[in-house]
Amino acid sequence: MEAVVPLRKVLENMANTMTSCSGDRRYTCPECGNIVEPVVIEVFGETRYIRSTCKCELERQAQEEARRKEYERKARIERLFDLAELGPRFAECTFESWIARPGSERCLDAAKNFAEHFDRHQVSGEGLLMFGNPGNGKSHLAAAIVNAVIPRGKACVFRSVPALLKKLQETYRADARVSEFEILAVLQDADLVVLDDLGAEKMTEWAESMLYYIVDQRYRWRKPLIVTTNCDLEELEERIGTRTFDRLLEMCVLVENRATSYRKEQAFKRIKTFKIGGDA
Repeated sequence: MEAVVPLRKVLENMANTMTSCSGDRRYTCPECGNIVEPVVIEVFGETRYIRSTCKCELERQAQEEARRKEYERKARIERLFDLAELGPRFAECTFESWIARPGSERCLDAAKNFAEHFDRHQVSGEGLLMFGNPGNGKSHLAAAIVNAVIPRGKACVFRSVPALLKKLQETYRADARVSEFEILAVLQDADLVVLDDLGAEKMTEWAESMLYYIVDQRYRWRKPLIVTTNCDLEELEERIGTRTFDRLLEMCVLVENRATSYRKEQAFKRIKTFKIGGDA
């Protein structure tokens, strides 16, 4: 129960901070050197002067409060979507480690441009949708963007859509430590969200509505979104529904990665190497 402070005590405390002479409450700010005039109020018909706070001190306090809130925001996002959980393969995805291949040039240029001008995208809310054959490096480029903007203090979420939907479903368990509301709030608030491998999930009415909500919230709040998919555009619309697809068309630049599967090429090379070694 909160203690009740008598009115007499309140008035005494006010009296201790006030004076009838303005000069008693005027001071020179030790930080900026400005003369800080007191605040003038009327108390029971008498003029009183209260020591004021210098503008530079108020600005410093506001900056500290803004930094505290930003730290708490990032901590909340990182608590629910720790990028370290994605393992070393994600950390190694950079533009420097990218292997250039025919058909991927436009996608690479778009990803680099997005990362370089991310602040502009953060204001406009313009995102990126990369589509094309499986295994041709779309996820690598999306991860490279994330790894490029994180050092600039940006809070990012990178998840495959099947894993994200599973994480949301787990909030319905009785022993869940986080709520659906908390996860959705983070997906709305993050500086950048990457929905990797969209269209790979088993589509249900719940999954379709959940995806629409996530995309729509990013759209409404002008927050950039990166999407990768192995589907062509017609197939993607069929998989995720027209409403979500239309939102993506409006908020994302569409870029096709026409390169063939890097994974298949590497697999064929290993097979060839194995055969040559076996023949030897």
